[in-house]
Amino acid sequence: MAIHPTAIIDSKAEIDGSVEVGPYCVIEGNVRIAAGCRLYQNVYLTGWTTIEEDCVLHPGVIVGHEPQDVDFQGGRSFCRIGRGTILRENVSVHRGTKSDSETVVGKDCFLLGGAHVAHNCVLGDHVTMINNVLLAGHVEVGDGVTLGGAAMVHQFVRIGTLAMITGNARVRMDIPPYAIVTLEGHVAGLNRVGLRRAGVSREDSAAIRGAYRMIYADGGAARDVAERIAALGDAPPLSTLAAFLRRESRRGLAGRSQRRFDKPPGAETGDFC
Repeated sequence: MAIHPTAIIDSKAEIDGSVEVGPYCVIEGNVRIAAGCRLYQNVYLTGWTTIEEDCVLHPGVIVGHEPQDVDFQGGRSFCRIGRGTILRENVSVHRGTKSDSETVVGKDCFLLGGAHVAHNCVLGDHVTMINNVLLAGHVEVGDGVTLGGAAMVHQFVRIGTLAMITGNARVRMDIPPYAIVTLEGHVAGLNRVGLRRAGVSREDSAAIRGAYRMIYADGGAARDVAERIAALGDAPPLSTLAAFLRRESRRGLAGRSQRRFDKPPGAETGDFC
């Protein structure tokens, strides 16, 4: 184990022998760090935090600190960072508010400088958060989502698989899977690039477009629309979309953009109606 002599490590911490710990890191409490991880200088880990294999934590990262929540009464809560995740400079990930609750960042995620993941958020795998993205408490982010720089997400919002959020967006309502989202938090079209990179076939992409017409052209209660989408077939993307709509929503579903669809840099959009 390569531990810099200026690092401070609690005797309760469990650290694999292959972990590298840089200068002035502080690891306190019941922190567990698995094999192959690297901590650059000035990383702070605390609480009941688990860092899984092959993660890289850059300078100034904070993981497992107390949540910024007036309801926090102390006690044990958790934070977990999945295998292969990279946390760049000054990323902060806070642990859960209620006792025995947790904040989770999935596998192979990439959180860029200044990004913040608040208490009780759950991020799937392969999530990318560009610089200074802010997630409020209890946000759920599906697999493969990209959030553009300085985007802000309201508490209890759900963001579905492979959605792409424009930089500086203000997201106040749930975003369905596969969507492109405008600055105002409205759905502008489908994340065609994300679908293609994920290996979604042309046939399944066409089925998703048909499902989006049901949501945003035909309308109706979310659960009723979910059943109509499920009736289109058993393609996995349709099942994912129907399951998202069936779940209870605290914030409601984001509406369709009323102006010409935006094109975030590097993205393609299209009219699904």
